[in-house]
Amino acid sequence: MILDKKTTVKITKQNIEYFRNLNYNCELKDNIDIDIFNLQKGSHIKINVKCDICGEESSISYKNYNKNIKNYNIYTCLKCSNFKNKNTLMIKYGVEHQMQLDSTKEKIKNTSIERYGVDNPSKSLEIKEKTRQSCLNKYGYNNVLEIPKIKEKIKRTNNKKYNNDYYFGSLDFKEKIDDKYLNKHKNVIDILYRDEKRKYLFKCDCGKNHKYETTSTLWHSRARINSILCTICNPITNRLKNYDNIIEIKYNQKLPIYVLKCDCKKDHVFEISPNIWYSRKFSNTILCTICNPIYKSFSGTEIQLQNFIKENYNNEILTNQRMIIPPLELDIYIPDIKLAFEFNGLFWHNELNKDKNYHLSKTEECEKQGIQLIHIYEDDWLYKQDIVKSIILNKLGKTSNKIYARKCIIKEISDNNLIREFLEKNHIQGFVGSKIKIGLFYENELISLMTLGDRRVAMGKKSTTEGEYELLRFCNKLNTNVIGGASKLFKYFVDNYNPKKITTYADRSFSQGNLYSKLGFEFIEKTRPNYYYILNKHKLHRYNFRKDKLVKKGFDSNKTEHDIMLERKIFRIYDSGNLKFEYFK
Repeated sequence: MILDKKTTVKITKQNIEYFRNLNYNCELKDNIDIDIFNLQKGSHIKINVKCDICGEESSISYKNYNKNIKNYNIYTCLKCSNFKNKNTLMIKYGVEHQMQLDSTKEKIKNTSIERYGVDNPSKSLEIKEKTRQSCLNKYGYNNVLEIPKIKEKIKRTNNKKYNNDYYFGSLDFKEKIDDKYLNKHKNVIDILYRDEKRKYLFKCDCGKNHKYETTSTLWHSRARINSILCTICNPITNRLKNYDNIIEIKYNQKLPIYVLKCDCKKDHVFEISPNIWYSRKFSNTILCTICNPIYKSFSGTEIQLQNFIKENYNNEILTNQRMIIPPLELDIYIPDIKLAFEFNGLFWHNELNKDKNYHLSKTEECEKQGIQLIHIYEDDWLYKQDIVKSIILNKLGKTSNKIYARKCIIKEISDNNLIREFLEKNHIQGFVGSKIKIGLFYENELISLMTLGDRRVAMGKKSTTEGEYELLRFCNKLNTNVIGGASKLFKYFVDNYNPKKITTYADRSFSQGNLYSKLGFEFIEKTRPNYYYILNKHKLHRYNFRKDKLVKKGFDSNKTEHDIMLERKIFRIYDSGNLKFEYFK
């Protein structure tokens, strides 16, 4: 219903005549006092109304009032209207909102795939670029969140609501996170406050039946690495006592802060808490809080990669550039030799955060500019760093050891242990079984290896044909360039085995297939991106998680492999695909 109180109305210049006539045409004219003033763009009629269900008073536009009456014959406020809608949907479909319906989700997903090639428009590079360009044209910034006025407004709002510039730093956010994780722990007894800090009281599992206090940060840090949680059984002050570089131990509100000497060439000292030290030590990243700042947008492992390249290349090196292949960013770019490097963290680059064509798109955008992009995945850098560094040095033309193939002896190898050891130490993809193993030996040491066999099922094998082979692996010893080695090994195989056809694949993450072109292979096609599953900070080949294997382990046969893995919270990460080559004698 409309209240008796008269309401002053603001209207636009364009609609003056319409609103003047409203006095004579509207049934509610007795309750509306039209006063033509403040003729500014965007002004509108507002009336005071009262909800016929809950009785709450509010001020709404006359247009919305008419629409509400037309639909419901009574006026309902937004809360009551939403309640009615939710109630109807719950009765009909069992959900509170139509966006929760599987049919609606599927329809949105299919429409997005049909229009943009991705399951969500926000993942489309075209939409991202259009959004960025619109923002740039309107405001002069790539993103609205970069506009100083918006930043200040966000800070003011956050300070008003949460007493902090950023919500993620507020006590409200921290309490929600703590409640979500810590309150699920079976041994939590109580939540305490000490020196304005929130702490938790736990019962220890050790059998001594004592209680201990811990902060959420310390609890998370220890739980993540399966360390002893109890601060009595595992005191904080003992965690770094045997570390050689300790200069001094300070105390900040009774918590220890360690002053350490940095291992870098700058020879400076830095301060670090035991939690951050232990977390970084476990992740095998840079410990120093000066060389590797705590609050930054890139990881310590990425800094390690940058430092290694800078140590081995003296000319211009650009980092975090968006102007080369806009709007995408290149982590490291060397203009002189048109070589770029991308560091792919397993969390930020998995399917939750990047679509399956993300790495491929970057690779192809670089190729359009004549740039070779090398993708360095986090687990390769952490666990195969020597191989990655050898690849990088080879791309930079800085390989230290050079040997001519004519000085080497060629042999076929039957010792699988030697093959496994050599491939695990020198090839980024590691060992794979093979029928034929041919090596080059220099001074009785294996320095180059080529392996071949039948085509693999995982690479599209359909049937076995006599005389058809797949070139499975080729690599040299780390930091060694065997000049003419691949040609000599391949010629030996062709001459002695008389193959009809040889198939091989070049991984686009770090290769453009130039070697195979030199050996006489013919380029066939570009394959789709491959995917791996991330488990315990390692990429594992999808072949290990085939549906038939999962079903044998007891998983639902009616679900797809992908659905089963998502339920297990094991996510995919995609590469840039392969280049397929074939050789015909």
